[in-house]
Amino acid sequence: MTRQPVPWRLVLAVAAAYAAGSLTSFALFASSGPGAVLFLPAGVTFSALVLTDRQRWPWVLATAALVEVAVDLSQGIGLAAACGFALANTAEPLVGASLLRRFAPRPDLSRRRDLGAFLLCGVVAGPLVGAAIGSLTIATAQGLPLLEALPPFWAGDGLGVLTVGGAVLAWRLDRGRTGAPGPAWQAVLLLLTAGVTVAAFAPEAVPMAYLTLPWLIWLAVRYGIPVLTKAGVVVAVTANVMTVAGRGPWAQLADTPRVEAALLQLFIAVAVLSAWLLAVEISERERAHSVSLQEAAARRWVEALQEVTAGLATAATTEAIAGVLVGSGIRLVADSGAVGVMTPDGGRLHVRATSGQAAYLPLDDPSPLAGAARRHAPVRAWSPSALAVPARTAGITFGALEFRFTDEDAIGDDVAAMATTLAELMASALHRARLYEEERDAAHQLQQAFLPVVPDVLPGARFAGCYLPADADHDIGGDWYDAFPLPGDRVGFAVGDVVGHDLRAAAAMGRLQTALRVVASELSGGPAAVLEALDRAASDIPGATMATIGYADYDPATGQLCYACAGHPPPLVVTDRHAEYLAGGRSRPIATEHRPRPEASAEIPAGAMLIWYSDGLVERRDEDIDVGLERLAAAAARLDGDDPQVWRDTLLRELTGGQLLRDDVVLICLRLQRSPPTTPSGGGRTR
Repeated sequence: MTRQPVPWRLVLAVAAAYAAGSLTSFALFASSGPGAVLFLPAGVTFSALVLTDRQRWPWVLATAALVEVAVDLSQGIGLAAACGFALANTAEPLVGASLLRRFAPRPDLSRRRDLGAFLLCGVVAGPLVGAAIGSLTIATAQGLPLLEALPPFWAGDGLGVLTVGGAVLAWRLDRGRTGAPGPAWQAVLLLLTAGVTVAAFAPEAVPMAYLTLPWLIWLAVRYGIPVLTKAGVVVAVTANVMTVAGRGPWAQLADTPRVEAALLQLFIAVAVLSAWLLAVEISERERAHSVSLQEAAARRWVEALQEVTAGLATAATTEAIAGVLVGSGIRLVADSGAVGVMTPDGGRLHVRATSGQAAYLPLDDPSPLAGAARRHAPVRAWSPSALAVPARTAGITFGALEFRFTDEDAIGDDVAAMATTLAELMASALHRARLYEEERDAAHQLQQAFLPVVPDVLPGARFAGCYLPADADHDIGGDWYDAFPLPGDRVGFAVGDVVGHDLRAAAAMGRLQTALRVVASELSGGPAAVLEALDRAASDIPGATMATIGYADYDPATGQLCYACAGHPPPLVVTDRHAEYLAGGRSRPIATEHRPRPEASAEIPAGAMLIWYSDGLVERRDEDIDVGLERLAAAAARLDGDDPQVWRDTLLRELTGGQLLRDDVVLICLRLQRSPPTTPSGGGRTR
């Protein structure tokens, strides 16, 4: 068994305090009057046991016993009686401290429950045991009746524990408390307390002892329990000295010292406990208010974190994620900061700060943000105070978060935990966003591959077209357009709409577009024949059934436009601010009927603008399609000029500007011109 070293500092402190308290009590007992009404060493031993480990209790008790015997012997008390008092004054704190440690392992005397345990265990139960042993010792040594010696012994030890023990146990409540008075100011307050007590007890005829009570109450309200309990010791000792000196409200009871002592003990207990209970109520209310504020702050933080989490969950891109974190995420933890997102090549951070600045930062930069991303671990910095945390998941670092603080002591365990949580959310969101962006880029490249390459020069026509997907995130859908030269110096153009807004629709669209261009270039028939050929081809193209297609060819030599619509909205021709739909050549969508398809023709004036589109441009869920067609015709009739790109952009802006697209949109504009006929070629089509 390892031998424990002697805790000399504890032993010497207990010995000095116990001896000083005992000698003070004996000095008061030697005087006339009630003598000592409180036994100060009772509080010394009790508080020493409460504040130390049980392994050191034997040293505390042995020290108290030896000092008690030594002081008693020095005062002329016999050895047997001295040993009896030593037993009383060691059993008493042992019982009181054991009971208190059982019910309140770490007593906080600013709490009702712990104060109640302190009073019952330390002030009542323990001193009662000591009083029983002590009064028996007095009865044996001095012949005094047992019941006559018991009450004053118990009351004196109880007051000693209440005042001295309470002051020692409450002393640690001041540690770390903001607004606590310093040692010098506490000394001034205690001197003032002694002065108030002397002034209150000085008059003999006028009872003024009550003045100590408002003073103690003011100390309790203004400075709290630690100062109050120290002042309680000062009041008790000063009142005892003044009473022994024949002053105070009970001086006239000098002939009955036991009654005088009892009244003084009652006064001290009531004065100290009244102010103490008031201080406890104030402390409990402040604690409840503080807890309420903390809970409210925690709820606000959780609600704000939920908003940030929801924002990160809905943010689809790395830019959107960085925006959520810069806008609201960082300020959940710090005063300011920055988000660094790793670039795809892994060599730099794209940094966005809460100040609005944005830049690219190399990973070898000495800043905490780059250091956290480079080391894959948190980095702390001082002057100014900052904490950088890597955003890492699945073994990959996607970036880092930097939190900056104006208070250099702001970074604690709670702040570090919140910063780590936010970085983990950032990492998960960036991981998802990277996968999404890769998918979107692939879909965009596929869609671009499907879109036609329209020649810069078309016979008799100037062309402008565009495609807007309803799924703007993936930039993919089933609508399409095309324009291409045909044999005989003619031009063919088409618009189509495959059902769906996904990759399957895009694949069907690409195959239909290719088939139409091949068929239109090889067949000698008109648009109806082209659509009939697509009816037959659609059976081999998954997703092509129910597609709508509008196809036309234009002969600039004659101005003849031949067209057919398989379930598609009609083309619109605008001449001199007059808009007219070409309503002929209509039939059902592709692969839905097996009979000859009709076509129609019209002579187009030179310089007319032909507009063709998909239903996404004109349809609205809350209105009939005819309203949309009228809106398009009215907008086109207001336009002038011969640049099809201007017409395209203006019509798109007027018909889709500021609206969420619920369907893919295709729009083509052709400025149709006349051109002189050329020598007929063998590939031309005969009308």
